[in-house]
Amino acid sequence: MKSTLKMILSLENGKSTTLSLASPRTDLTAAEVTEALTEIIAHKAILVDGSPVTAIQKLYIQDVEEKLLA
Repeated sequence: MKSTLKMILSLENGKSTTLSLASPRTDLTAAEVTEALTEIIAHKAILVDGSPVTAIQKLYIQDVEEKLLA
């Protein structure tokens, strides 16, 4: 099964964007991700089409299981 951390973020222009991180640590907590994103937001380190991230909307792990067809 493949796991991906999905981080949905609000932008200053009213839109949203999704950051994805493949294979996150199995013991990763929402608090750790929130702390890191808070620093990123404070420093305006991520811009999407010139618009900085302003808030965290949603954080989740997406697990995908691949099944080969017979």
